[in-house]
Amino acid sequence: MAIKIIDTFRNPDNYVFIPACCYAGNQFDVLPYSYPPMFRPEDAKIDMQVTVTDVPRLEKDGSGKIEVTTGDAAVPCVGVFSPSAGRAVLVFTVQQIEGRNIGLAYEGGKIPLTWPARREKVYGMTKLFENLSQWEDLPAEIPCRVLDFPCESLARFFRVFFENRKIMGMDASPPKTLSPEKQAEIQLKKFNEMNWHEGLGIYMVGTDRSHFQVWQPGWVGGAMSGYALMKLGGKRETERAISTLCFLFSTQCESGFFHGVADNEGNFFGDGFNVEGAERWHLLRKSADVLAFLFKHFDLMKKKGIPIPNEFAEGARRTADGFVRLWKKYGQFGQFVDVHTGEIRVGGSAGPASACAGLAKASAYFGEPEYLRVAEEAAQSYYDGFLSKGYTVGGPGEILQCPDSESAFGLLESFAVLYETTQNPKWLGYAKECADFCSSWVVSYNYRFPEKSEFGRHGMKSVGTVFANVQNKHSAPGICTFSGDSLLKLARWTGDPLYRELIEDIALSIPQFLSTDENPIYDWNTDPALRDGDPALIESHKLPAGFINERVNLSDWEGERCVGGVFNGSCWSETSNLLTLAEVVPFSDVSLLHSF
Repeated sequence: MAIKIIDTFRNPDNYVFIPACCYAGNQFDVLPYSYPPMFRPEDAKIDMQVTVTDVPRLEKDGSGKIEVTTGDAAVPCVGVFSPSAGRAVLVFTVQQIEGRNIGLAYEGGKIPLTWPARREKVYGMTKLFENLSQWEDLPAEIPCRVLDFPCESLARFFRVFFENRKIMGMDASPPKTLSPEKQAEIQLKKFNEMNWHEGLGIYMVGTDRSHFQVWQPGWVGGAMSGYALMKLGGKRETERAISTLCFLFSTQCESGFFHGVADNEGNFFGDGFNVEGAERWHLLRKSADVLAFLFKHFDLMKKKGIPIPNEFAEGARRTADGFVRLWKKYGQFGQFVDVHTGEIRVGGSAGPASACAGLAKASAYFGEPEYLRVAEEAAQSYYDGFLSKGYTVGGPGEILQCPDSESAFGLLESFAVLYETTQNPKWLGYAKECADFCSSWVVSYNYRFPEKSEFGRHGMKSVGTVFANVQNKHSAPGICTFSGDSLLKLARWTGDPLYRELIEDIALSIPQFLSTDENPIYDWNTDPALRDGDPALIESHKLPAGFINERVNLSDWEGERCVGGVFNGSCWSETSNLLTLAEVVPFSDVSLLHSF
C-alpha cells in the first residue's frame, strides 16, 4: 500500500475539512438512526445542538480519525485551519491511480493519503460498517499539491480553496448536451403528461399517482416547478401553474405555513416520517421556499399581465407573518414546527434560510419594513451561527442536521436578494463568502466511472454536479432546488470569473442526465450485455423521456454496483433543470449558450 503523510498542526481548535464530506470535522452530537433518520419527540429541543447521523467524523474533542475515498468528496482534498495558529493547509490530490480511488484521511494533525484507499470502516446509508476486506501492498507514487498559508478566517480558507479547487489539472471539460430549446420541449411534455394531476389540479412532485406523496410545497416540490413551467411554457402551463397555487393556498394552516405532504386523494400529512408524536411536524424549509418562490410567481404574472388574486397576496402575507411571529418569539426560525400553531419543535438549523429572501421580497411587495427588518436580523444570525463557523445544516428533512448544500445555497439566495433590496455592501460580502463555501459542494473534475456502468457507457461527466449532504453520499444534477442565478448575479456584481465558471459548470452538467427517446438512460438493475433480450423487460428498466434521476454516485455508499448508475425514478433534478433554463440560460453570456 502506498502512503503519503502530510503533517499539519495538532491544535484543539482545528477545523477539519473534506469537500462535501466533512465540515468542522463533523464534530457534532450523534443519533445513530437508520434511514430515513428522524428526530423523535424525546430528542426535540428548541435550542437543539447540531445533531448528525453516524457519518464519518471525529469525536467532539477532535480525537479519532476520518477515512474515506476520493469518491466521497466533491474535490479530492483535505484541509485544516487553525484559528489560534492563524494558519491553514489544503492538500489536493487526484481521483485514482490505475482505476482505483485514493484514500483521504485525517488523524491527530496528520493527513494520510493512501492507495489503494485504506478504510477501517466503510460508510453506507447513515452508518459506518467494519471493513472486512484486506488491504493490498501495492507500490505507487501518490501525486498531491500542498498549500500551506497564513489564514485569519474561514472566509479566507474557503476563498483559497475556491481559487485552487481545480489545481490538480484533472479533466474538467463540460459535456455536450441538447440545446436549451430541445430540453424545454422534452421536459414540458413530460411534466404535462406525467406530472399533471387533473383531479387535484396540480403539478405533482413525482410521476406515480398511486404513491403516498404526490404533493409537497417547497423543497423540490410544489410552487417551484410551476413557476419555471409558467416562464418556459405557454397558456396551458400558465393556467396549470396558477391552479397549482390555488391548491397550495388550500393547504395553508392557521400558522401561515403549509401542510407538508398530500396524497393522491388530497389528504394532508406531516413531515415526521411516521414517527409517533411527530404527526403535526412541518419541515419549515418547505414554507420558506414557498415564500421565496411566491414572489417569483407574482413578478412573472405581472410581466404577463395576469392579475394576482387577492387570495394569493393575502396567503403570502400570512406566510410572511408566520415567520415574523417565529422570529419575535424565539429569535430563530428553527427546523421543524407544529404546522398548526407555528411553535418550534426542533430548533437550531439553517434549513429555512431562504425565508430571508422571501421576507425581503414581501417587504417590497407590501411596503412593510418589518418584514425586511426580520429578514436582515435572521440572515445575520445565520451568518454568525453557521456560515462563519464553516457549515450550514437543516435543509433536507431526512438527514437530521448533517451539513448540507441545500441550506447553503438557500442562504446564498437570501444574501443576494438582501443585497439587491438594500444595496448594503455587507450582504454582498456575505454572498461572496457563501458562494466560496458553496463551491466546496460542487464537483470540480470529471470522475472516471466504471466502463460498464451506465454513466461510463454514455461518457457522462461529473464536473458541475452538486453533492447533497454529508449523509446521502451522492452528487446530483443541479442545486436542490435553485437555479443558481445568484452566482450569475455575483459574477456581474463583482466581475469575478470564478462565479461565472461555477454556475456554468452547474448549468451545463444537468441536461446530460436527461433521458431521451434517442439516448435513453437505463437503471442500475439492468445488464447492458443483455439488452438484446426480452424487449418488455428491457423497457421496464429504461427511464422515460424527460426523467432526470438525482443519483450521480461517485461514492460506494450504496455499493460498488451503484457507482455510475441510477434507480428508475423521476427526481427533483428535473425541476432544477427547468429553473436553470428559466433563470440562468437566457441571461448568461454566449459562452454558456454556445456550450450546449
